[in-house]
Amino acid sequence: MMNYYYLTPDKKTCGPLPLKGMCEMAEQGQLSPSVLVAKDGDAAWRPLLQVAAANGIEITLAGAPGTCPTCGVQLSLQPDATLPFCCPHCGRAFRPVEGKENNLWYNFTLALKQYAKFSGRATRMEYWSFVLFSTIVSFIPITLLMLVALVFLIAGGEGDEGTSIGAVLMLLVQFVNFVLSMFFLVPTYAVLCRRLHDVGWSGKWLLVMLGSAVVAVLCLMAGALLARVGGDADPAKMIIFGFAGFFYLVICGVSVLLFVLSLFDSQRGPNKYGPSRKYPLG
Repeated sequence: MMNYYYLTPDKKTCGPLPLKGMCEMAEQGQLSPSVLVAKDGDAAWRPLLQVAAANGIEITLAGAPGTCPTCGVQLSLQPDATLPFCCPHCGRAFRPVEGKENNLWYNFTLALKQYAKFSGRATRMEYWSFVLFSTIVSFIPITLLMLVALVFLIAGGEGDEGTSIGAVLMLLVQFVNFVLSMFFLVPTYAVLCRRLHDVGWSGKWLLVMLGSAVVAVLCLMAGALLARVGGDADPAKMIIFGFAGFFYLVICGVSVLLFVLSLFDSQRGPNKYGPSRKYPLG
């Protein structure tokens, strides 16, 4: 019998394992019967219960919460907290019970765990949870340091020690801001890339925006240099500044596009970037 792989709740691939072995693990409670599985060459991930039924393997589970409203078969598993549950006979999918999928902090930590992962998909909840908490985490220490620095600057007179402390704290504010910006830079682009994948768009749009930003900065630097050498009427300088303005408009347009796409709901079922975390069964 073919070996299969299965997806963990944090979307890591495990295996290969024999299908019968997976079913035994499900019966022993070591694996969720609704976990998504696939073998090499499969076009999509499917719940273990559905795959087992298609291969003539019955998974015996304790309990009997009810019957399937579609085919009337006795069900032996309540819907899973994080994955859809399928009737083993007809394959009907039941909506999952809302659990950690809608937990803001869980989604933020999930994005952090995938710090530099640009492949795969991220739900709308995961992306905006990361944006929310990364903004809060960055805002609070900077704001507190700045308030303390202002207190010292206002209270201290000219040449006073308090003024010196305030100036040092203002420098510390800039340093903390730089450190936090660098820390969140990679996961911000990574989770945005996965968010684009989740709605069926390529993450290469991020490269378009970043590339345009680099070219615009280089054009501005070149234009400023020509202005110092050739004067304000230098036509080459005007052309270069024109290019800078064009790429600035590209940055603005792509930024608006990415913002709008980040608001879209997940595509149902798998796409070329992987299985859907929100709608694995379509």
